[in-house]
Amino acid sequence: MSYGGNQPPGYPPPGYPPPGYPPPGYPQPAGYQPGGYGAAPTPPYAGIGKRIIASLLDGLIVSVAMIPGWVLYAMAIGFAVSNADQRTGQLSQAQGQAAGAMFLLAIVALFAGWLIAWLFNIYLLGKNGATLGKRWMKIKVLDLAGQPLGFGKAFLRELVKLVLGNLCFILYFWPLWDQEKQGLYDKIFSTHVYEAPPV
Repeated sequence: MSYGGNQPPGYPPPGYPPPGYPPPGYPQPAGYQPGGYGAAPTPPYAGIGKRIIASLLDGLIVSVAMIPGWVLYAMAIGFAVSNADQRTGQLSQAQGQAAGAMFLLAIVALFAGWLIAWLFNIYLLGKNGATLGKRWMKIKVLDLAGQPLGFGKAFLRELVKLVLGNLCFILYFWPLWDQEKQGLYDKIFSTHVYEAPPV
């Protein structure tokens, strides 16, 4: 049967939507997205267990980056102890200045190691949605559009997360009782932590 024009067989007449679309004037069902056929389903939210393990792994990476600073710190202690006067336990002025410089260098190296590793994790988080720890645990941090955050937003998210955690450690466990398993920092920046789909 033909409805005018040259519609292929099975195609609806003019003015009617393709199969599967609601007729004009009818409300769309919840979650309905025109043209969404074949779109990947939203992955489930990541559990708090995986998130904690991922954070511990990231912390381990930061600790490794701080090893040179700890080595310098140990060397400074060794220098001070070995050069101290056996009777008074004091260092000469020159030795004291040298030991002080070594301690200062160690502190700078510790902070630099921590900062470099922290920023590297943020770079990965902003680019791919996963730090090394999160990648190993197969979870990702994405925005509402399902995209990685970019460096700027990832930096602010991690900074707020660090501040909140230092103010009150229990805030790290906020996802335990949140319906969407978000931390406060996730709610501030509209992010979710998802199970990463298998590659």
